[in-house]
Amino acid sequence: MLNKKGTTLAEVIISIALISVVLVFMVRLLIDLNNLETNSTYAKGNQVNRAEILRVIGNDLNNKVLTNITDNSNTSTLNITFGFSDGKSSTISATSDTLTYTNSDNELRRWTIEDGYIYVNQADVYYSADNKTEDNKIYTLTIDIEIHTINEENDIFNNNTLDDIIISYLGEVNDFTTPVTCLGNDC
Repeated sequence: MLNKKGTTLAEVIISIALISVVLVFMVRLLIDLNNLETNSTYAKGNQVNRAEILRVIGNDLNNKVLTNITDNSNTSTLNITFGFSDGKSSTISATSDTLTYTNSDNELRRWTIEDGYIYVNQADVYYSADNKTEDNKIYTLTIDIEIHTINEENDIFNNNTLDDIIISYLGEVNDFTTPVTCLGNDC
């Protein structure tokens, strides 16, 4: 069936369908761009706290020989104790909104996390030993303490590592006696 301009009903339906597909694509693109911007904003919100936490913990750990890690976590608190070769220790204690670090000289620092919460149920630990050398084998240790923001794009199932507190340590395999893969109550 032709209308006055010579187009068929099928052509009109196809045109409407194509326009609908283009509109849906454009709306989805705008939503994705908005979520990307929101993720960036939240990641920047805790950037100063995160940088200071990493500096304080890194300075303490990297001036010591780490021999063991003890997990004393419970359902509401992530408690990680680092043991050193000189008999001293340091502790990370995290609740949903506060991270506390007691360094090897027993000095306490506390930070409050805003616009999100610390996932206290589990911190992933990545341990990798270098097997290429015979003597003084080196290992790397990374602990990922997740920070989940209010944004729906950063939660337990979709973590944005830009917000996380990722602690790194490099040491000799012979010094470290207790490799672990997970810390926290869910482990």
